[in-house]
Amino acid sequence: MRDTVGLITASRDPDVSPPRSHIVRTRDGNRWLLCASLSAVERKRLGAILSVQPRASDPADAESYPFDLGAIGRALAVVAPLVRPYRGPAFSFPDELPSSDRAELLTDLREAPREGPFAWLRSARDPSHPIAIVRADSGDVASVCYSARSTSAAAEAGVETREEHRGRGYGSAAVLTWSAAVRQSGRVPLYSTEWENTASRALASRLGLLWYAEDLQIR
Repeated sequence: MRDTVGLITASRDPDVSPPRSHIVRTRDGNRWLLCASLSAVERKRLGAILSVQPRASDPADAESYPFDLGAIGRALAVVAPLVRPYRGPAFSFPDELPSSDRAELLTDLREAPREGPFAWLRSARDPSHPIAIVRADSGDVASVCYSARSTSAAAEAGVETREEHRGRGYGSAAVLTWSAAVRQSGRVPLYSTEWENTASRALASRLGLLWYAEDLQIR
């Protein structure tokens, strides 16, 4: 959430503190949001550092020429020690994607599991929709794709697959159905992950998702 001048004031999850800085690095340059808790002097100092960070034209470029986390960290550490930053690639979806009949949209939350790792779906709020689920042969929910972030213009995928059902394409099927529903709502589907999350990056590769930026969030 942001205030009237664009400063970050809160996270979508009220139990999680907002990032002090959210930086997006693209082919066209770097963009960033700063937290309202930073002073004007701290925001100016950090902005000067962020303005000279290298651009990235593709994932390999982003990994070869990383953000100067040392300089960013020193600017922010004046306020409080850094928590491990979130850093990874962000993807958009190609115009044409195959459809999948393995997933379904969860529109009635009363049909969500009553227990287990997906019991939280029963209390999912509107910004989490659309929610796509894939059921295993047993009928249990094996994988889910929901809107981890949501605005009137775009939604970003959050994907979870039960460990015992991984490697069977369930996550890909859930993402395909979710992305189609996001587009039907007139919004843009997006996908991001961390560099270290090889399974999630492999899913993006299988679906032919298009890299457009690198995300860096520092709390």
